[in-house]
Amino acid sequence: MRYGNRDPRELQAKWKCYCQETGKEIKKGEWCVYYPSDRNIYSMESKQAYDFRLWKEDMLNGHNY
Repeated sequence: MRYGNRDPRELQAKWKCYCQETGKEIKKGEWCVYYPSDRNIYSMESKQAYDFRLWKEDMLNGHNY
């Protein structure tokens, strides 16, 4: 799936960071969701990451928001 420059995406953390929503530590190499528009990172257990996965599934099924 191709992403635009400002679209959120899953990636592996390049360094230790903290989830913007939960405050949980995200260690280097762990998967997380990155929102480049506001430069926030969310752990995979956060509600924001859950919403991202639902959005991604909708986009793969041909829905466009």
